[in-house]
Amino acid sequence: MDKSRLNSTEIHRLKRREAELLARIEKLKQRMNETKELDTIAFKSKLYRDAQDELRRVQDKLAGRSPEE
Repeated sequence: MDKSRLNSTEIHRLKRREAELLARIEKLKQRMNETKELDTIAFKSKLYRDAQDELRRVQDKLAGRSPEE
């Protein structure tokens, strides 16, 4: 997707989502460090990876890169 194809509303929405994901990832990192139970760590690790994947997709879209690149 070409960055020029994104209108200002889409860019604003993606940047807001990017900020939300960065905050979520930081909270998950802190919580994982505080957790002792292995099953809870595994679950939080999955949430962390999912958030990182979504962040990568949002940043790629903002940069005008297609998901296939």
